[in-house]
Amino acid sequence: MKVSVIIPIGHKDQNFSLIDQIKQKFENFEIIVAASYQNNEAKKLEDKVDQFLSVHNSTRSKALNVGAENAKNEILWFLHLDSNISLIDYLDFEKIDDQKINTFLLRFDDEKLKYNSVGANLRTKYLNLPFGDQSFIINKKLFNFIGEFTESIDKGEDHEFIWKAKTIGVKVNIISNYILSSAIKYKEDPILQTLNTVKDTVLQIFKFYKPKKKYVICHFLKDPKSPKSKTRLRKDLSDDFVNELNENLIELLSKNVKQIKKNKFIYQISVSEKDNKDYAYKFSRMTDGLYFTSQNELGASMKEVIKFSLKYFKKVVIVGTDIPFLSAKDITDSLKSSPATNVFYPTLDGGFCLLATSDDKILDILDKVKYGTNTVLSDLTKNISKLLIENKFYQDIDVKEDLLKVYKDLKKKVYSHNPTLKKLYTLLYSNQKKFSE
Repeated sequence: MKVSVIIPIGHKDQNFSLIDQIKQKFENFEIIVAASYQNNEAKKLEDKVDQFLSVHNSTRSKALNVGAENAKNEILWFLHLDSNISLIDYLDFEKIDDQKINTFLLRFDDEKLKYNSVGANLRTKYLNLPFGDQSFIINKKLFNFIGEFTESIDKGEDHEFIWKAKTIGVKVNIISNYILSSAIKYKEDPILQTLNTVKDTVLQIFKFYKPKKKYVICHFLKDPKSPKSKTRLRKDLSDDFVNELNENLIELLSKNVKQIKKNKFIYQISVSEKDNKDYAYKFSRMTDGLYFTSQNELGASMKEVIKFSLKYFKKVVIVGTDIPFLSAKDITDSLKSSPATNVFYPTLDGGFCLLATSDDKILDILDKVKYGTNTVLSDLTKNISKLLIENKFYQDIDVKEDLLKVYKDLKKKVYSHNPTLKKLYTLLYSNQKKFSE
């Protein structure tokens, strides 16, 4: 099994015995150390691990995220530096469930704290609330989907991550073995520290609790500057102009994402190809999660994302990013109660810009259609039941002739547009000769 072990190291940490323990027990595991750049002692580990990542302005959340982004394997093991894994072996990793967050039971290295261990394990078993000192083992695809550790949180990033997972229905799988944790923080005053831990746990439950999400909106996007974005436009127009156009479209998308976030029952993810990894990670901090599709064809990519998302949500929305007049309200309206299990928003060129579905039968059709033609929507929907095609047509942007249509529509109501659409109008106005010829 290919596993990447991610170990955050703070600026004061000095005991690195865990590294040798991992190397002795799990020879083929990738070891990633994400250390505060201020820790000079940690820099001596550089030749002992597979990846040594120096993190500026480091927090535990930031270090964990940097490690996850750089991990080469599909299984991530988030492990605290003060852990002792002497009881854990390869057989434990055969018990991993790819659709859950996997964790171990906890035992402190001081027998006096056995009741603390009992309490932590009861919390894990009956409340499904493991903490980071028990370590988390999770498939990288699921980790991205849940969303990275929140870097703005000073304390309790592990607790908050579990609550994020709960909101989308991701469960916890307890591996019946013990990870040993240092009792050093309890040594000075074990009773007071125990009470503080209980208090923090209760307060964090109230702080981090969120209602269950029902729907997911999947925003398909590419790096605006990628030569693979808007390839047909790039044949006729300069890369600089297309890049700027893409940036404007991303601004419109960002505005929609922010407005949709006000709905507490909707989850949003960024969907991208791995070629756009750096940009996708950056943009996904605006949405809730991230999904890297392993497919090259659009139909296969949509099928993959919908299949994965339907495991956790009652309805999935697939939406493009090149539709200037598609508003946040338009997108959320696709989720309104309807007898239809498949809702399409058509585009003027015979395709569609949005699909909202709760129907897993659509998976048999999505990758059978040839995309980029003027019969995409009709080819796709002829074998679909419980169907609704909206009677409003949207203009997407694929070729330079589309830009002229968008420009004319913007010009009609230029004074009533929001600032982001006005910015797009200004760009098209100042470059209209390029696409009007």
